[in-house]
Amino acid sequence: MTAGPLLELAGVSKRFGSIIVADSLSLVVRGGDAVGMVGPNGAGKTSLFSLISGDLSPNSGEVHFEGRAVTRLDSAQRCRLGIARTYQVPRSFEHMTVFENVLVAAYRGAGLRGHAASSLAAGVLDEADLRKQANSPASRLGLVQRKRLELARALGCKPRLLLLDEVAAGLTEPEVAGLVEVIERIRARGVAVIWVEHVVRALVGMVDRLICLAGGRIIGDGEPLAVLASPAVKDVFLGTSYGEASQT
Repeated sequence: MTAGPLLELAGVSKRFGSIIVADSLSLVVRGGDAVGMVGPNGAGKTSLFSLISGDLSPNSGEVHFEGRAVTRLDSAQRCRLGIARTYQVPRSFEHMTVFENVLVAAYRGAGLRGHAASSLAAGVLDEADLRKQANSPASRLGLVQRKRLELARALGCKPRLLLLDEVAAGLTEPEVAGLVEVIERIRARGVAVIWVEHVVRALVGMVDRLICLAGGRIIGDGEPLAVLASPAVKDVFLGTSYGEASQT
């Protein structure tokens, strides 16, 4: 981990009319951290990702990345600085091949050209176990391959902070396990990860820290099993013990 914060949110708030999706949120993530994020539907998890990535602007508060204020930078600018994200519903370019999808990320996200961009794209496909599908149109991919391509497109931006939004949703247990292996390799080379996921087992086995959001506020933050065992988190999110919830 780095000595200073990689990402820092200070009093970040966002509302849409009377609906509050972020309520004076403060958060620190350091380089190499693996942070899981859980919470009920409507808790503000995806909105928080959008506030970090620049897809949304806060009504108040500040976002800092590597010690630099990025609150007023748009998503493209933040991506160039090293913040990349996936989306719940994959956003691949359907008419392009898998390789071309990642190459676009290397060009537009990482700012590379020529051989450097192609080399990065090829390496990312290896890392995401998509080399065999490199020349296939994205439109022909199955769900697990679409999820991997969504991850690969984010990796093509050369992130230092990777935001994963429910990349395991809809996958079988073996498919989830394979995806976790990919994410662990990414983290092992120093990329910080914040992972929003409803598949709690995947998070507990991989992250060092778990955050629970509810109503735009952090109601739990710490060691994963301790957070899941806390009364506030069980009442708001799980509604039962983790041992029981993990069987569902």
